Amino acid sequence: MTAQTINTISEFMLHAGTDYRVYDMGRGIESMDSQTFISLENHQLPAPCPRAGHAWFGIVFWNKKVSHEQYIWFVKLPIDERSLIIQAARNQFLEAVVTALGSELEKNAEKGGQLPDNPFVFTPSQQQLADINAIIRRDLRLSTREGLNKAIAYIKNPAMDTWQDLALQDIADLAVHINQLDIAQAVNQNLAALPVQVLTAFCSSLENTRFDDALTDQLIELFATVEYAETQHMILRGLKGSQCTDKVAMFISALLTEGQPDTECLVIIAGRHFPLLNDEALLITFCSKLIAHDPSFQLFRGIYSDLVQVPASRMGLLKLMRKPDLPTPIANGIASLYKQVSKRKSTH
Repeated sequence: MTAQTINTISEFMLHAGTDYRVYDMGRGIESMDSQTFISLENHQLPAPCPRAGHAWFGIVFWNKKVSHEQYIWFVKLPIDERSLIIQAARNQFLEAVVTALGSELEKNAEKGGQLPDNPFVFTPSQQQLADINAIIRRDLRLSTREGLNKAIAYIKNPAMDTWQDLALQDIADLAVHINQLDIAQAVNQNLAALPVQVLTAFCSSLENTRFDDALTDQLIELFATVEYAETQHMILRGLKGSQCTDKVAMFISALLTEGQPDTECLVIIAGRHFPLLNDEALLITFCSKLIAHDPSFQLFRGIYSDLVQVPASRMGLLKLMRKPDLPTPIANGIASLYKQVSKRKSTH
């Protein structure tokens, strides 16, 4: 196997004799089917959830014939202005991998689990690591960890006050099994009683799950009563996992039109709930809030530049730039965007 004979990461996995799964880690953790990933690599589709100019992936692979172990690579690939993966960068990554590992991907545990140093790998946060590990165990139907049983025992009786014994991984494991009947019942009964440390970690993990009406209602009610802003932020992130999209849309719409969301809430809405901003009226309200928080337009420009890379948001944002009779602050914000672009062009 040489870099000249391998054209894509998907081909590399195939030639190495591995099964693999891909997770998009740009804005939460979403499973991606292999055909979609192949289409991304072949410039047939844009990256659906890019962030900071890159598409972010967790690639899990294994070969049952050689080992019972699973390995994971965390790969970030730069994108162009259409959110297509820059193939030259992907090829550079492949060359580094093939040169270092050849076809021995699964024959050496140290090699299999570790990529050579290169600019296309990233280190996830501890929260991301806990979440993706829990998701992989669930998706591959691996045996559950003992820590899950500990977390279930705690959530059924949080009065035990043993939350300090729970690891972040235990809480992530609990979240991905939220649709297990006994866990769902215990969470619905005891969510509001959880200490802030457990509640924030649990809500953060919920963004990568799918849950129902009852928990959605509880999270929305809890948002208004929790003591700390950080808890509100994690609840807002957690609501990304709700299957009740209409309820979440109503809640976020009310938060933007009637509430006073802080800057971090606005950033989370852009990062996790961006599909809602395809509603033009809500997008205008959202932009007005951004500018009210930062009249220098720096926050507005940063979030606009981030969201315009997301295919699902791009058209709405481009339409906004051409819309007449916008509120003066937004018109001025868009003028500052044009000014920034012109300044960049003049320096090149």
